Amino acid sequence: MKKLIFLLLFLMSFFMSQAQVITVLDQENEAPLELVMIVSDRDNVVLTTNARGQADISEFGGADSIQIRMIGYATVTMSYYELENQGFQVYLVPNSLELDQFVVSATKWNQSSAEVPQKVISITPKDVAFMNPQTTADLLSVSGQVYVQKSQQGGGSPMIRGFATNRLLYTVDGVRMNTAIFRGGNIQNVISLDAFAIESTEISFGPGSVIYGSDAIGGVMSFQTLKPKLSVTDQLEVTGKANMRYATANKEKTVHADFNIGLDKWAFVTS
Repeated sequence: MKKLIFLLLFLMSFFMSQAQVITVLDQENEAPLELVMIVSDRDNVVLTTNARGQADISEFGGADSIQIRMIGYATVTMSYYELENQGFQVYLVPNSLELDQFVVSATKWNQSSAEVPQKVISITPKDVAFMNPQTTADLLSVSGQVYVQKSQQGGGSPMIRGFATNRLLYTVDGVRMNTAIFRGGNIQNVISLDAFAIESTEISFGPGSVIYGSDAIGGVMSFQTLKPKLSVTDQLEVTGKANMRYATANKEKTVHADFNIGLDKWAFVTS
């Protein structure tokens, strides 16, 4: 019995030693990169990393040139020996190329931005993290395309091409916040949204009445909240983040926390 256990342990350690797992990370925030392409010069096999930024490159053992590439990042070329020396961990550097491939708010379904006749801009989570806005109204002003009327520091009424309130439509996950019966003066209801709980924001300039109704004559501002993320393994996966901030200019105090619980088929997110 002891010999059998010893043999099983030996075989497990042997196979584990044969598997060489590479991990690809973003150099700026050290986040794992999914769907990174890994190609060797001697094989026609193309490997891709999983949601944890990992891939088994055992079959590339001894290769002189291994390319690690992904759209939006500079390509890295290294030998298998060089990868081994740095512990099979690679950091990719983002380059200046940015691709805004899809928009949602313009036609209510995924569509290439080149096929949308209206002007549509997107505010990404990276923009939000960089600007760190106090309110959702400040989040809209990050784009530089939306004028925000603020009668005081805690307010914010977006205006697009002279239209405001009942001539602009706000949607949250496709559900409208306001209607045409709202008064014509500036209102501050957009600040009721938590800027840290918004995953992406898209602004559609120009009339959107054909799709959204008469109150969208000036434009549409579409907010997408945090999306639940499934677990990449069979085990429970819990992730989250927290933020605290104090501003002396207007004595702002902000505390935010959100967490995600993911299984293989079910996921839950709250903030």
